[in-house]
Formats: sequence, structure tokens, C-alpha cells
Amino acid sequence: MSEAAPITESPSEAERRAGFTAAASAYITWGFLPLYLKLLSMVDVREVLAQRILWAAPSAFIAVFLMSGWRPGLREIATALNPRMIATLALSSAFIFVNWGLYVYLVLNERVIESALAYFLAPLVSVAVGVLFFREKITSPQVIALALALLGVVVQGFALGAPPWAALALCATWSTYAVIRKRAAVPAAVGLLIESLALAPLAAGLLFWAGSEAPLSFTSGWSMALLLAIAGPVTALPLMAFAFGARRVSFTTLGLLQFLAPSLQFATGIAFGEPFTPLRAASFVLIWAGLAFFSWDTLRRARNT
Repeated sequence: MSEAAPITESPSEAERRAGFTAAASAYITWGFLPLYLKLLSMVDVREVLAQRILWAAPSAFIAVFLMSGWRPGLREIATALNPRMIATLALSSAFIFVNWGLYVYLVLNERVIESALAYFLAPLVSVAVGVLFFREKITSPQVIALALALLGVVVQGFALGAPPWAALALCATWSTYAVIRKRAAVPAAVGLLIESLALAPLAAGLLFWAGSEAPLSFTSGWSMALLLAIAGPVTALPLMAFAFGARRVSFTTLGLLQFLAPSLQFATGIAFGEPFTPLRAASFVLIWAGLAFFSWDTLRRARNT
């Protein structure tokens, strides 16, 4: 009897699997990112943000050639350097700059739970944007989910003594960035390279600003310099994995994977001993209930399709 031929995956199925793995790894990395940033708690927020940007550029540059090779990598960069793509990536870089800055600020100021709130809200914000700006139809479970999330934000405001503006801004900037990058037909590493180069002047300005008030932590010793330099790959790798995955999996899959990062961030914040009052717990219960309706409806419609 002859041996059966090996079963091979179709290219599309293989790409979907690779996209799922890449997107999941990105969200898991972001979930544990506060652990890394906590090591930089003594560093000025401006320097941390600037170092993330500046070290992301060489990390992305190396990744382009590791993933594609020298000649194909150069062709990919050259192809992306057209006015339309540059404008698109400049716009996405502006949103990720604000997002990074807010996130670093919240983590270094012991507000990890508040940052988790932002990313729990992100899938529901995507639904609201689709309804308000793209006239997408909304289902009854989605209406319930949005209502519960809105109530949860209101309760969170009472728990904090003020509306959670930082979390809402973090959510808005990330949601906008995700939409822009999903529509930008450019390899993940090339896109990040152009984004980080576009932000490099801002990063240099931040370093000059921080250095004019106190010595930069990067110059305090090799261990701190190495720790700050790691910000490059820590920033670049999950972003490239996300951009790679986002173009290969459905919005449904991407929406469900989004829960990984805030769940891990939330657990990290609790482990760090951040304040978690009963009122604050009630706000998260409302938001989680909304996410449960959202997830159930998303899976139901995916099966029907």
C-alpha cells in the first residue's frame, strides 16, 4: 500500500492562521507591557516616549530585511514612498504618538486599570463609529452592549470623581489608528519604519525638552541605556505583528482578540495594588456584561454568515 500524500493547507488558510497567531501574540505582548514600563518608573515620561519612537525605527528597519531580504525589502520601502501612502502613514503616526504618550503616562502614574478600561471599550467604540459614520446596521445585542458600556463609563466617572478622559482618549486614538493601518496596503515593518521616521523629529524635541530640565536617564549607566533601548523591539514587534495579522483575519476575529490585552493589563493593575473600589468594580462589571453581549452577537452572526 502506498503512503498517503501529506495534506497541505491552502495559502489562504495558512495566511489566516499566521494572521491569527501574529495578532494574538501582539495583544498578549501589550497585555504584559506594563511590567516592562514599571521598570522605567524613575524615568521621565517624555524620555520614555521619545526612546520608544527612536529605537522603533532601527528595529523596524532590521525587520524589513529579515522578513523580506535586502532587494525585496528595498523595493517594498521604495513602493511605499509615494505621496498617498506617506500621507496615510503620517496620519496614523500622529494617532499612535498620542496613544503611546497617554499609555506611558497612565502606566508610570499607577493607572494601569484605567488604561485597561480604554482597551475594553475599543471593540464597542468600533461598533459606534460604524453606526455613526458609515451607516452600518446595528443589532439589538449591540445596542444593549453599547448602553451597558456607556453606563459603565458613567459609573467609572463617579468612582474616579471625574470622567475617565484619559481612558476615552486612549481608546479613541487606538481605534482610529487600527482603522487607518488596516486600510494601508503596506507591509507591517515598512509601515512602522515610515511612521517612526515621521515621528523622529518629535522624539528628538522631547529628548531636548526633558534633557534641558534634568540629565537624561539614558546617560546614567549602561543598564538603564540597555533597558531604554529595548523599548524599540518591545514597541516594534507587537505593532508589526498586529499590522500583519489585521490584514489577514476578519474584523470579527480581531474584535474578539482585542480582549486579551486589557484582561492581562487589568490583572497586572490589580497585582500592583492599584485602588479598586466597589463602585469601580461595578463599572467594570457593566462593561464586561456589554462585552459579553457583543461577543455573543459577533459569534452568532459569524456562524450565520
